[in-house]
Amino acid sequence: MQTHEIAPQKWQSTFDSLSRIYDGANASVEILDPEIGAQMEVEDQPLRGISYDTSGIEIHFTTRDGRHLVHIIPHPKQVMIEEGEGGLLAALQIESSDDPRAILRFRSPVASKLLPSASE
Repeated sequence: MQTHEIAPQKWQSTFDSLSRIYDGANASVEILDPEIGAQMEVEDQPLRGISYDTSGIEIHFTTRDGRHLVHIIPHPKQVMIEEGEGGLLAALQIESSDDPRAILRFRSPVASKLLPSASE
């Protein structure tokens, strides 16, 4: 497993690419809190997009019964891509100054080379 930090100026283009690639694919959001441990916030639901603006990062899902779920990460300070074997994108780790770490796990990994260059 390798992790690569995404430069803040590349967050939006990376999220746009991930949103296109994974639209409708199942994903999960796991919260890592040092006090309570790992907790699943959203488990294996269709991803509809990831957006970023000055208020933070939003991860959008549509459940199988048609409900809309949004996981909001205010004040993000670091975004990392986690790559598995063969350069396949496994997860997106997001650290915030206010909340515990959030990990967006992709059920069907794709090659990370399909994303814009993360460090430029």
